[in-house]
Amino acid sequence: MRKLYSAVGGLLLLLLLLAGQARAQTTTITGKVTTPSGEALPGVTVLLKGTTNGTGTSPDGAFSLSVPGGRGTLVFSYVGYVSKEIALTPGQTTVNLKLETDNKSLDDVVVVGYGTQKASNVTGAVTGITSKEIEERPVNRIENALAGQMPGVSVQTVSGEPGADLQIRVRGTGSINASTEPLYVVDGVPVDNLRGFNPTDVASLEVLKDASAAAIYGSRGSNGVVLITTKRGKIGKAQLQLSGFVGLQTQERRIKVQTAEEWIQMRKDGIDEDWVKQNVLNRADDPMSVRKARLGGSAISSTSYYRYLYDPKWAYGTDSLAYIDWQKEFLPPAPMQQYTLGVSGGTQDFNYSINGSYLNQRGLVINTGLQRGTLRANFDAKIRKGIRLTMTLAPSLEDSNLGRVDGKDQQALNAIQMPPVGPLAAGVLVGANPYPAYPWSGRYISPVAVMQRTQNNTTRFRMNANIGLNIDLGLPGLQLQTLAGVDNLYLVANAFTPTSASRDWATAANDGALSTASRNQQYSTHYLGQALLSYTKQLGNHSINVIGGTSLETTRQDVSQQNASKLPNDWSGLFNSANSNTSTYTSVPYKTALVSFFGRAQYSYMDKYLVSGSLREDGSSKFGSNSHWGLFPAASVGWRLSEEPFMKGVTAVSDLKLRASFGMTGNNRIPDNVQYALLNPSNYSLNGAAVTGYSPANFANENLRWEQTVSYDAGLDFGLLNNRVLVSGDVYTRTTNDLLLNAVQSAVTGFNNSYQNVGSVRNRGIELGLNTRNVVGNGFTWSTNFNVAYNQNVVLKLGDADTPIQTGFSNLTSIIQVGQPINSFLLYDAIGVYKNQAEIDASPHMAKSTPGDSQYRDVNGDGVIDNNDRTLMGNPQPSLTYGMTHTFSYKGFDLSILMNAQTGGYIYSLVGRSIDRPGMGYLYNHLDVWNNRWRSPDNPGDGMTPSINATTGAYYDTRWLYKSDYLRLKNITLGYNLPTASFYNRARVYVAVENAYLFTHYKGGFTPEASNGTGLGSYDYGGYPPARVYTFGFNITL
Repeated sequence: MRKLYSAVGGLLLLLLLLAGQARAQTTTITGKVTTPSGEALPGVTVLLKGTTNGTGTSPDGAFSLSVPGGRGTLVFSYVGYVSKEIALTPGQTTVNLKLETDNKSLDDVVVVGYGTQKASNVTGAVTGITSKEIEERPVNRIENALAGQMPGVSVQTVSGEPGADLQIRVRGTGSINASTEPLYVVDGVPVDNLRGFNPTDVASLEVLKDASAAAIYGSRGSNGVVLITTKRGKIGKAQLQLSGFVGLQTQERRIKVQTAEEWIQMRKDGIDEDWVKQNVLNRADDPMSVRKARLGGSAISSTSYYRYLYDPKWAYGTDSLAYIDWQKEFLPPAPMQQYTLGVSGGTQDFNYSINGSYLNQRGLVINTGLQRGTLRANFDAKIRKGIRLTMTLAPSLEDSNLGRVDGKDQQALNAIQMPPVGPLAAGVLVGANPYPAYPWSGRYISPVAVMQRTQNNTTRFRMNANIGLNIDLGLPGLQLQTLAGVDNLYLVANAFTPTSASRDWATAANDGALSTASRNQQYSTHYLGQALLSYTKQLGNHSINVIGGTSLETTRQDVSQQNASKLPNDWSGLFNSANSNTSTYTSVPYKTALVSFFGRAQYSYMDKYLVSGSLREDGSSKFGSNSHWGLFPAASVGWRLSEEPFMKGVTAVSDLKLRASFGMTGNNRIPDNVQYALLNPSNYSLNGAAVTGYSPANFANENLRWEQTVSYDAGLDFGLLNNRVLVSGDVYTRTTNDLLLNAVQSAVTGFNNSYQNVGSVRNRGIELGLNTRNVVGNGFTWSTNFNVAYNQNVVLKLGDADTPIQTGFSNLTSIIQVGQPINSFLLYDAIGVYKNQAEIDASPHMAKSTPGDSQYRDVNGDGVIDNNDRTLMGNPQPSLTYGMTHTFSYKGFDLSILMNAQTGGYIYSLVGRSIDRPGMGYLYNHLDVWNNRWRSPDNPGDGMTPSINATTGAYYDTRWLYKSDYLRLKNITLGYNLPTASFYNRARVYVAVENAYLFTHYKGGFTPEASNGTGLGSYDYGGYPPARVYTFGFNITL
C-alpha cells in the first residue's frame, strides 16, 4: 500500500495548493440570514455578483465576506427559498436579511434517465436522497445510506464482510435465475456495481422505480435504476472540505448457544443414553470403573471410550479445562477509520471538484480487513462559446483479506458449533497443529487458528473515466451531448491454506501434503460510446422537451484461474505452487455487446397537464440469434390539480398531483455465452487408453430472449400547509414474462442444465412516503421521514404444463409453483415430539420412530409420514418494509434517529439444522433451545425439541424455519455545529452508532437478513455477521 499512501500524500499537497489563494485587503461584510420566523439558515450561499468571490452561512446563519472596496451586489441563495440581491452602499459593513420560502420549490431539478426534470413535472415513480443525507452518517458504501429511506426500496446487509455488496430490491423480486439487482448509472455511465465508490463523492441519488421512468434504459431496467450524480465544481473561490471518522466495531448480536456447563451436561446425558442402549445390564448411574470393566478393561477402542465414558476433568471444575467463548474469540472488537479531502471551485470558464478518500477497516472476524483508496476528479471547461467539455477520472484501489467465513463448513459456522470446552494447554488453538482435537468433541479445528493461518488476499484496481462534449447547435434549446466512458477492473485473488490449518494435519504424510493454493485473475473492460440530441422549447404556456440518442456498449472479460494442492511445504505458500504435485490452470475470455437507440418526449401545458413517452430498442449479443433485438415503450401522464382555479381557494393544499404510467422493461443479466452450445473438458477411453477431449455441455438456444416486465403505476403527490407535510403514494403492478431459468434437463438429453424462458411472475404493491416538519420555532426544529411499502409476489406461469420446479438447498427445501411466491419453502411441518410409545402408536409416523422423535403433520392424510408430506410453509420475501427517520435540531445541535423494519418473510436456519439435528451426535455445541429437550416421557421438555439420540428429525423441517421480521435501530447520530471562526467556514463534529439495536425473534443466526446458503436467498448457513459501529466524526469546510 506504499504507493497508495504516496498518492494520497501528493493529493493532499495538491489540494492545499489549490486552496491557498491570496486574499486582498478589502472591506469585510458580516451579517446573518434567517427564515421569515427568525430561524437561522445555515448553508446559504453568499456570492458577490459577477465574481467567484463567495462564502456560506454558518450553523447560526452568520457569514463574513471580504468585498474589494466594499462595493457591489451580494446574492443570497438557498434551496427552497427565494434568492435575494442586496446592493451595498458606501461604508456599509453589515447585512442582515430574511429569505422568503419559495412555494415553487417543487421546481427543483431531479435527475432522470438521460436528463433532468423539474420535480413538479415528474410523472414517474422517482425518489431520491441528497449529499447531505449521505455525508451526515458515517457510511463506507453508498448503498448503506439508502436503508430505510425510500418506499419500495429494500436494502439488506446479507453479509457484514468489509466492502461486501448489499442486496437491493426495488418493488420485489421479478426473476428466478437472472439478477434482481437494479442497474447503476454513475454520471451517465452504467456500471455493474458500486464497489470502489466513495459515498462522499455523491451529490444526489435517485431511484427510478416504475417502468415509465426506467424504460429509457430498456433491457436493463426491469429491476429499477439507481442514478448517481457526483459532485462538480461551482462558480466561486476554492473551498477545501475535510471529513472523516474513526470507529469501533463490535458484535451487534450474539447467537445463543449452550454454555460450557450446559454442553457438558448434554454430553453426559448423551453418553448415558448410549451406555444404557449398549447393554441391557447397563444403568445410567454406573460408575466409570464398571463401564471400563464391561467394555473390556484396558483394551478399550477409542470409539467406545469417548462414547461411553466421561472426561474425568469434567468433575474438577473450570481449572481443569479451557472454557472458550468462541464468538468472543472469533469476533473481537475491530477499529476502522475513513478520511476524505476535497477541493472544489471554479469560474465561468472552468470548474473543478477533486476528492480523495482513504478507508482502513479491520474486519470484525479475526484476521480479515479492507483498505481502500479512491480519487475522483471532475472537470468542466468552456472550450469556446456554446461548447463545454466534461471529464472525469476516478481510480480506486482495494486490498482485502477475507474469505473462508460465509457458508457451509466455513469458519463462521464453526465458531458457532465448536464445543465450548477443550484441553487447557491448547485453548483457542484446539485441534490445530500441534494440539490435537478434544476427544469428546470429534475432529474439530479451531476457527481462530484457521483464520490466522490461511491467506485470502484480493486486490482490486478500478478505473472509471469519461469525457464528454455539450454543444449548443445554434438553435435556442437544441443541444448535442456526446459521452465516451470506460470502466476498467483488474482483480487478483490469492488464497493459501496450509496443512496446519487442516483438521487432518496429524495424519498428513509430510509438511504441505494437505496444503491448497489458488490464484484468480480477472481483467474486464466496459466501454460506452453515446450521442444524445436534446431540444427544449417554451411556447407560451406550452413546454416541450425531446431527446433522442444512440449508444454502443462493449464488455470484455478475461478470467484465469490456477489451483494447486500438495505443495512441497507450508512455509513457501502460494509462491511455490508451480512445484505442487497437483496443479490446474484455466483461462476463459468473454465478450458482449449492446447497441441501443432511444428517445423521449415530454410535454406540459401551464405546468399543469403533463405527458411523457419514451421508446428504446436494444440489440444484445447475450441472447439467441432469433432474439437479439427488443423494443421497450413507456408512457405517463400527470395532472397538477393544485394549479387549477378551483383549488386556489384551498389554502391548506400547497401542491396536488395525480400520476399514471405504463411501461415495458427488460432484464439481460445472465451469465455470458449461455445461448451457445458450449464444450467442457471430458475424459474418455480410446483404444483402451484414457484420453482427454471435449463433450457438449448444454443446448444451444437460438430463441433465448430477455425477460420482459410490463408495469402499471398510479400515484398521488400532495403537499399541505405550505409543504410542511409532503405525501407521496403509489399503487403498482409489474408482471415479468419469459422468466430466465437455468432449468434441469431430462437425463436422456445428456445435459444437466440449460437456460430457457419458462414463465411469468407478478409483483403488486402499494407505497407511501410521508415527510413532515413537525415543529419549527424558538430555535428548535423536528422533522420526520416515514415510508412503508407492501409487495405481493406470485408466480403466474411455468412453461406449457406449469410443472413446479424444486429449488433450495439440495433442491429439497423450496419450490417455484404457480399461485405461490418465488422460492416458497417446502418443508416437513414439525408439530411436536412423541412423548411416549402410546403417542407413536396413535399417530401417523415414520417406520422407526421412537419416543423423543420429532412428530410431523400428515399433510396428505394417508397415515404415513414420507416425502409427500412436505408442504408450503411461507416464503423468503417480506410483504411489508418500513423506514422512519426523526431529525431534531436546536441551535447548533442536531440529532437523527433512523429505524427500518420488515415483516411477512421467512428465513431458514441451516446453522440450526447443521448443529441441532439428531444423527449429528452431540459432539457439536447446540442452540440453547436444547436445554429444553426431551429427556423422558415424564420430562418431555418444551414439547418441540427432540431427544439427543432421536432417530428422525434429520429432515428439512419447520423447527429451523423462522420469521425474518425485524425492527432495527439503524442509526443514531448526534452532531454539533461549531461556532464560526476566521479559519473555517463550517465545522461539525458528531458521534454515531450504526446498527444500534436489533429487535427480532430469529435465533438461528446472527441476522435475519443473512443469505449465504444458496443463490436463492434466505438460507443462513453461518455468515459474516454485521457489526455495531461506534464512531466519532467531523466535517470541516475551509
